[in-house]
Amino acid sequence: MTQILILPVLLLLTSFAFSPMSQTIELAEGSKQVQYLVDNPTSEPMAVEIALKERIQKADGTEETPPTKDLAAFPPQLIIPPKEKRSIRVTFMGTKPAIEKAYRVVAEQLPLEVDGKKRKGSGIKMLLKYVAALYVNPGDTSPILVVTVIENKTELKLEVENKGSMHAPLTKPVLILVKGDKKVSLKGDQLKGLAGENLLAGVKRVFTVPGVKDVDSSFTGTLKVE
Repeated sequence: MTQILILPVLLLLTSFAFSPMSQTIELAEGSKQVQYLVDNPTSEPMAVEIALKERIQKADGTEETPPTKDLAAFPPQLIIPPKEKRSIRVTFMGTKPAIEKAYRVVAEQLPLEVDGKKRKGSGIKMLLKYVAALYVNPGDTSPILVVTVIENKTELKLEVENKGSMHAPLTKPVLILVKGDKKVSLKGDQLKGLAGENLLAGVKRVFTVPGVKDVDSSFTGTLKVE
């Protein structure tokens, strides 16, 4: 999922806009780069820094985001004049992956110094950080979602593995659980806790949804998105 973090610090109350929040570099189409737009709508100049991170998704949905050399940003830092916009180019520098790879592009406002001095102000002071999603897709990819029931007590615990080659946004998911001739279909509020999440290629995640009668760990299933 994309994120926007607002961090309170001792700075002037200013803000910038960063877009888009999700992009894909399509290697099969000859693409190697994407552009982002930074907008400073305020009456003060603003400093912004770009950081590029690998995105490693864990079973609980949390992420590790170590720095990556697969990507390069130009410019990596910039000062945006008041009421102006600037573009940033992010280029893929790595080798073509076997499956889609996921990254984070982080745009963070920095303390701005003028003539060697930080700008002064009063009141609540904030810094903004945008955390955008970037995917590098080799082409001919798709998600394949396989579900295993871990347990079913007051809640149903599921392991969902994306055995495909592309990330899977779980928007309007439909879960089909099967055991022999028995088939259970779940969707909507029955999948609260799973719907709206995102599963990267080659990743397993564990989700907890409302319990379902007569389902046990011998059921297996598939997850589809409407």
